[in-house]
Amino acid sequence: MSTQLISGAPSTSNELRSAEFRAGAAALFILFLTSVHHAWGAYVFATPFRLHIVFISVPFAAAVIGLIYYAGTVEARRARIARWAAIVTIAAFPILAIGIYEGGYNHVVKNLIFFIGGAGAAREAFASPMYEMPSDVFFEVTGVLQLPAAIFASLQLWRLARAIR
Repeated sequence: MSTQLISGAPSTSNELRSAEFRAGAAALFILFLTSVHHAWGAYVFATPFRLHIVFISVPFAAAVIGLIYYAGTVEARRARIARWAAIVTIAAFPILAIGIYEGGYNHVVKNLIFFIGGAGAAREAFASPMYEMPSDVFFEVTGVLQLPAAIFASLQLWRLARAIR
């Protein structure tokens, strides 16, 4: 364990940039994963409405990249604001909306109910026609993977927040 973690001493610039990169990369992975997942679902289930997430993910990815890049190019006060804006952006969409809601609720919970309680219980709990019962392994695996990816991204975001202080 480093003495920085024990003493609470401020992070060096390299440590801060590394934390920014890891948090940004984790968020971009979630956005890429959900885009592949939804594009595959649109194709396999003939539900083109699923492609909406690609058109939402791309601007969020650009925002994350832009904020982290900007934080590395400006003076300390503006950099701090950009970093916190990146943290809020990453927490709100890739982690909460995609990882926790989409991956956790829409896939992990749905699969648990389906495989433990049966198809009837899953259809009752997820009655909306937008939900597909597990029938495509790639779709379900990429859906479920969004949750652990969000957990990992949360850890990276926490490390970035600690590095800013």
